[in-house]
Amino acid sequence: MLIKPGDVQKVGNLFIDTVHEEEIRVINELYDALVKKDIDKADKLMDEMLVDLEDHFTTEEELMREFEFFAYPMHKAEHDQMRKRFKEVYDKWKKEKNPDEVIRFLKEEFVVWLKSHVARWDRTTAEQLGD
Repeated sequence: MLIKPGDVQKVGNLFIDTVHEEEIRVINELYDALVKKDIDKADKLMDEMLVDLEDHFTTEEELMREFEFFAYPMHKAEHDQMRKRFKEVYDKWKKEKNPDEVIRFLKEEFVVWLKSHVARWDRTTAEQLGD
C-alpha cells in the first residue's frame, strides 16, 4: 500500500470524495502489482488509471463550469499538467514495462501532487459546489 485514504484530505463533497477514494484504490493496487513485478496486472491497472484520471478530471471540470467556479482555469491547468505527465509515464510503461520507473513516479510525483492538489484546488472547488 502506497497511500491510505486518510492521507488525502476529505473535501466535503460526497461525489469528489468518492472519486478520490476510488483513485486511491487503483493507485494502491497498481503500486502493489508493480512491487510484486506482476507485469500483466500492472499493465491492466495502468490502463484503468489512465481512464480513471481522465474521467475524474473531466467530471470535475464539467462541475466547475456548471457552477462557474472562479478558479476554473487554474484548477484545469493543474489537471492538464498531470494528464500530460501521466501520459508520458504511461507511454513509456507501454514500451518498456519498467516497474521501478512507475513506482518512482507514483511515490515522488503523483502522490505528492494528489495530496497538494486536493488540499488546494479540490477543497476550494467543493466549498463552492457544496455537497
